[in-house]
Amino acid sequence: MSDGGDGPSGTVCPFCAVGCRLDRESGGGSRRVRGRAGPANPDGHLCAQGLRAFDVVGDDERFTGPLVRDASGALRTATWDEAMERTVTGFERVREARGPDALAFLGAPQCTNEENYLLAKLARTLGTNNVDNRARRCHAATARALDERLGRPAATAGLPSLRAADVFLVVGANPAARQPVAFDSFVRPTVNAGATLVHVDPHENETTRAADVRLAPRPGTDALLATLLSALVVARGDVDRAFVDERTTGFDAFRESLTPAVVAGAATADVPVETLRRVASLVGEADGVVVMTGTGVDERATADALVNLCLLTGNVGAPGTGVYPLRGLANEQGASDVGCVPDRLPGHRPVSDDAARARLAAAWGHPVPPDPGESEDDLLAAFGEGVGAALVVGENPAVSKRDPAVVARGLDALDTLAVQEVAPSETTAHADVVFPVAAGVEKGGTVTNLDRQVQRRRRLVAPPDGVRTDFAVLRELGRRLVGPGFAPPTPRATFAELARVTPVYAGLSYDDIDRRSR
Repeated sequence: MSDGGDGPSGTVCPFCAVGCRLDRESGGGSRRVRGRAGPANPDGHLCAQGLRAFDVVGDDERFTGPLVRDASGALRTATWDEAMERTVTGFERVREARGPDALAFLGAPQCTNEENYLLAKLARTLGTNNVDNRARRCHAATARALDERLGRPAATAGLPSLRAADVFLVVGANPAARQPVAFDSFVRPTVNAGATLVHVDPHENETTRAADVRLAPRPGTDALLATLLSALVVARGDVDRAFVDERTTGFDAFRESLTPAVVAGAATADVPVETLRRVASLVGEADGVVVMTGTGVDERATADALVNLCLLTGNVGAPGTGVYPLRGLANEQGASDVGCVPDRLPGHRPVSDDAARARLAAAWGHPVPPDPGESEDDLLAAFGEGVGAALVVGENPAVSKRDPAVVARGLDALDTLAVQEVAPSETTAHADVVFPVAAGVEKGGTVTNLDRQVQRRRRLVAPPDGVRTDFAVLRELGRRLVGPGFAPPTPRATFAELARVTPVYAGLSYDDIDRRSR
């Protein structure tokens, strides 16, 4: 079975969500990386992290064979068949005794679309929506606002569109350091050519140093600040009435809700009122305004207020406009797109959507549960009590915001904990079964970057002997737990299936991605 295919055309960087192209330096067994021009890195540049894409390969600490925990409590080497059977037996035991909602599936935004799709499919064909990935939490407020108000929880335009912007409003993010190639390829040159960069963040960082204007609001007042900007835009008469009348509803009520007490509001947010007025004039007078958000935007009210500002000024749907959630990990967007979340099916359709569930059931040959599953945080809290078995794919839930001792007790209390991982982690230390899996440059498939570009990931080097891809592990687990028709044999064929059942990927094909998203 092919794992996605070797190829001379490079791959996608396995780290951040920018989606830079890279390749292996020619010659023998070289582990050196070179950048390759692509949609997200048009000059072929890589950041320091991308240049280390091969560092995991050849690591002496890597797992090179399955492990199972024996009666003494120690992990020992095992055959693939033994590890599979141990996992399958444990999951079946818990499911039969406590029901499917006693199972948990935690996915990885570093894994491919096909792998996250199979994980979500495995959970749902076993009868539960308890599937999640940490990417959903990182930009939850912005993603939900974009989904409910603009139709999709994703960037509203592509990275090249940034070159047409007049104003960048960067809120709670540090793209100069976190997404440096995208920042240096699209934002910095546009600013150098005359655009204005406004940085909204209480903490000074690399992006602040590149900014023309800085607003440092008191923590917890971001939504107020964005609403004040809308109030000033309205007061200045800078509303794009043609856009508002044609493409929005509720403007009159929104206008009435805006408080005129801008000076008092600025004082509450701890920002200079004149700087606030300057930013409002920049936004109101610009032909194109781009709002970029990071994990600092963690409240729905802030996300809604930023969307309101864009709609008020007509800054959606044209080059140099829109909202860009600056996702951090390689396939954060794709993991959510293909349904690796507890309340949404592939294509971001609610699990409560009867028609969407019926279409999936027809494609999968299994009913899809109608009730939303639990989030990763809630699943972790229920380990050992409401949850008896968990499959963790490329995640490290032992390291979370919860008390480490409490999380460790929960992991140990599980009847069965199976982990797919490259090397030892805090979570594998508690596992009953460890499956050794390939690193990003060792496997193929597709990933979706922060501006919705679906790209091919190719295998540049073979994984060590005894190691399989996450795709191969999930497909075999599905075959044993669900049945022989659980999944197509290759990532290519699986992508074809997920494109058929994922509306936002409708019409895409592996070959088209190869030709157009190189």
